[in-house]
Amino acid sequence: MNKDEKKRIKIIMRIIKISTIVLVVLIFVPLITIYAIRGVNALRFNIRDGVQERIFITLGDIEQAIHIRGKNIKNPVIIWLHGGPGWNDTYNLSKFQYIMEDDYTFIRWDQRGSGRTYYSNPDAPLSLDILISDLDELVIYAKTRFNQPVYIIGHSWGSVLGISYTLQYPTKISGFVGVGQQIDMVENTRIAFEVGYERAMEAGNISDAEKMMIVYERIKDKRISDFDYDFYDTALAQGLPGKYLTPKGENVVWDSMFSPWFGFTEKRQLISLMTNIYFNFNRNRPLFNLLDTFTPPERLDIPVAFIMGSEDYITVTSLVVDYYNMLEASSKQMFIIEGSGHNLMLSQPDLFAEKLTEALLNFNIEH
Repeated sequence: MNKDEKKRIKIIMRIIKISTIVLVVLIFVPLITIYAIRGVNALRFNIRDGVQERIFITLGDIEQAIHIRGKNIKNPVIIWLHGGPGWNDTYNLSKFQYIMEDDYTFIRWDQRGSGRTYYSNPDAPLSLDILISDLDELVIYAKTRFNQPVYIIGHSWGSVLGISYTLQYPTKISGFVGVGQQIDMVENTRIAFEVGYERAMEAGNISDAEKMMIVYERIKDKRISDFDYDFYDTALAQGLPGKYLTPKGENVVWDSMFSPWFGFTEKRQLISLMTNIYFNFNRNRPLFNLLDTFTPPERLDIPVAFIMGSEDYITVTSLVVDYYNMLEASSKQMFIIEGSGHNLMLSQPDLFAEKLTEALLNFNIEH
């Protein structure tokens, strides 16, 4: 081996060494940072008194996962119903919740088809009626254990489950709040594409606008319950307009990454949701099919409130306002948070906590 060849090998080895160091830094430094922040958050959000539990309880003859947090077990109870269907949030940081834990005990629940409950019971039967029955058992559990008023807060899909439960069992809870309330899925999609198209054109992104029109023309006459419906179109229906409609600060993934409760099962589900579009849709198919025909009731014999983001184009706010205006209820309230979208509790947690607290305090006065 001559001198020049030795020199070349030396240079190559140095490049490999530097590249390895850079690669290690790029991989491990962010991981160390994330785990360090999780550790800090575990200390920050630790509850010394009151209740702090991640447990399984029996609902509907199967073991189901719940996360309970609150600083005083004598406080009223909030049962938070996650969206999706199938997108549990029992592990999220949810800053708004920590603001309210001095005054309320929160129960978050991995519904069938979601999170730890799904992985413990992958073959469990699933329907709206079954979920309503599960929720009723959870309400009974909460009332029996804490002996305090129980409120149901439903986000997105959870608003369908929550309002359906409220219709059947109005005397068992003290109020219902719909957050990102689902009203009409077909109209949600039409309006989202219409506004998304307009904003893409205003931004000069004609290519994006044309893609939206192509997808909308393909799906506008189809329903999720159709045998040949491709769930990839659902992702496109939210993703394409969402580029122009979703406010900053509503990234569920980042909210999850820094949570001390983002464990192996949660990572497993999130990776599946992000890499296999059919994973969640197929296991929750009966619930997605229901969204085609869901119509909220015209009357509810219980205090009701809705909290919406002005920029929500997943569950369009104007449709919720129209529904609110025609709804008959023992009392009703409407809150719109300007500049927020569908995940308004992430983008403006302080203001969301303020509005939710106001709604619940008004329930106490009116109920």
